[in-house]
Amino acid sequence: MEPMNDLTLLQTFHRCSHLLHANGKGHGQERILILLLERGPLTQRELIDLTGRCSATLSEQLENMEKSGQITRARNEQDRRNVDLALTESGREAAKKAKVSRIARAGTLFSVLDPSEKEQLLHLLEKLLPAWENLPSEREEHCT
Repeated sequence: MEPMNDLTLLQTFHRCSHLLHANGKGHGQERILILLLERGPLTQRELIDLTGRCSATLSEQLENMEKSGQITRARNEQDRRNVDLALTESGREAAKKAKVSRIARAGTLFSVLDPSEKEQLLHLLEKLLPAWENLPSEREEHCT
């Protein structure tokens, strides 16, 4: 087997990332619901920080979630520039279902790895994450 190079690693990682993203369409709102379920009411700014989404993208998702009756939005009393978000009862039920679905999906995605391989992968990703978070992002250019 020939030695792996950085480009091969990047291409394989990109293919995995693409498949994960393509098979996860529609899971963005589920993640927001789960965050609100686990953390309680949040501001829109806090959700931007937690999800890494552009403000415009998040606003559109939140508008759809409000129209469907899953969340409420209200101006923050301390900072009128920000919006407070909370789950409705129907949002709470949807969040509970989304959490169960997310756990099952994670189990399916990583079922080919044994426990020690999962630990290795987690360790490697945790090592990459801080370095990658400091890289200049093309996304930042599109979000401003």
